Amino acid sequence: MTMAWSASAVFAALSAIFWLFNYKNIPLAWHFRFYKSLGYYLYLDKPRPEVKSDVFRTAIYKNRSPAYECDLNGHKSNSTYFSDLDIARTDLMVSVFRKILLDVKKKEGKWLYIPVGAVATVFKREIKPYANFVIKSRIIAWDDKWLFVLSRFESPESGKLHAVSLTKYVFKLGRKTVPPVEAMEKCNLWNEDVEKKGREGMKTAQAILDLDKLEEIEV
Repeated sequence: MTMAWSASAVFAALSAIFWLFNYKNIPLAWHFRFYKSLGYYLYLDKPRPEVKSDVFRTAIYKNRSPAYECDLNGHKSNSTYFSDLDIARTDLMVSVFRKILLDVKKKEGKWLYIPVGAVATVFKREIKPYANFVIKSRIIAWDDKWLFVLSRFESPESGKLHAVSLTKYVFKLGRKTVPPVEAMEKCNLWNEDVEKKGREGMKTAQAILDLDKLEEIEV
């Protein structure tokens, strides 16, 4: 016996297939991905031995670029890089600073907040539809207020570089700013060697500090 498919059934099936291959863009999918990552690194990931060099460890986030993220040029739209960066940087920041996040929550009854202050991105090569990519992120420097994270979008197969992003973060407890060094000390991750390497990274981080001067330019 053959079963005739109605137009609505065909449409529903095609819609289901489409969203299956574009799951990242389902409404509230970003929120699910973000809080899933946050919860995993706060509560489920196994605690790491305290090693000073962990300040500079690289976090690797793997994903692909579904068709729904692509623009009319047939490659991943520039704007979608930032939604993936949100998740990749969260993996890094929460895993490195988990101790202070949980300690502050337990002691103060509220979360230490780590908002983004600015992002600068350079696009190098396109990411094609459904192509795999990885985001490699690590802390490179800090000053009295800001902490800087470098992220690279790469092809896992060839190592080809697609984009580079530099992000600055600030640690906030209510209206109080917590210096990055204090956050590292409370995570038992700071020493003189770490400080020296952080100073070396400031040459790269200066690029994003210079972006603050843009507010002085009128258009």
